Amino acid sequence: MMWPAASEFQQKMGRAGSNSALLVDTPEFKEKYNVQPFMFGHELGNSSLFSVQRLAAVAEKMLEQGNPKNVTTRVGKTSLADAKFSGMPLKERLAETVQQISEANVWLKLTSADTIDAEYNEVLQTVLREVEQRSGQPLLHKITWAAMTVFLTSPRVLTPYHIDHESNFLMQIRGSKHVHLFDPSDREVVPMEQIESFYAGDFEAAQYRPDLENRASVFHLTPGKVVHQPPLAPHWVQNGDDVSISVSIGFCLRPLDRVARVYQVNHYLRRFGMRPTPPGQSMMRDGLKKAGIGMVSKSNPTTPGEILFSGLTRLSTPPRAVKRWVRSLRGPVTRPG
Repeated sequence: MMWPAASEFQQKMGRAGSNSALLVDTPEFKEKYNVQPFMFGHELGNSSLFSVQRLAAVAEKMLEQGNPKNVTTRVGKTSLADAKFSGMPLKERLAETVQQISEANVWLKLTSADTIDAEYNEVLQTVLREVEQRSGQPLLHKITWAAMTVFLTSPRVLTPYHIDHESNFLMQIRGSKHVHLFDPSDREVVPMEQIESFYAGDFEAAQYRPDLENRASVFHLTPGKVVHQPPLAPHWVQNGDDVSISVSIGFCLRPLDRVARVYQVNHYLRRFGMRPTPPGQSMMRDGLKKAGIGMVSKSNPTTPGEILFSGLTRLSTPPRAVKRWVRSLRGPVTRPG
């Protein structure tokens, strides 16, 4: 009987003498997962899986298949953390840029690379299973979207300060970088209004404050290291003196998707002069807000954009629908949302 040849990823794991991609103490993982940042080890490096040549081929295939939004190439910034993604112009001539990454001064992001390369999908699924095992939670049942994203960064290029909805594991493959991560529950670092604006579609809502930089946990990522970024943890990244290749395993979770709807409603309540109740303080109000957005959200979303914003998109057409709905929530007396 002919057995299928082992993939390069399987061979790599075999040579490492381990069946695990993540090298982490399970009790620590359970304690800190999705609550606070922490660093541990991984077994994804030392292979050609994430070579520049292979990644260049993946990027070109994305473009050939009509997925240009999954390939983001920006002119790099080396200034301060409060730089904005919108201030990093898009760069063209992708293949040439990737091959000359060490001199190109770019920040390159390949989103959902797992949909292009079967071995990348194998890595994604392996990591997700291990996160479920170590967290002790029914993770795979709660995931609404997951993807492997690869970052190629020129020397000393900075990733601006921002927040993400996804739970994330950032794995360093080549080069090094310093990841500055803040506590997602610190409302002085990331005020409620900024989170609400983020979930209303302003991806640059989080504002960096240099006077609060001492509250960041700084992780020095080198090949074989991974840092966990909980959802909504503000962060910025400074690349080292060499080309950096990092792999991000990110996923959306149904419970936080629903909490996002509360933030969205609160954003519009605040715009109408109300003082909305933050998520988690009133099950009844949270339930009404989740239901209001949920009724008009896409029933089978396939992207983070559809998961988070399909309801808002439908409600805003026409805009009067939002006003009518907010007035119905307000009731006859102005009171906290």
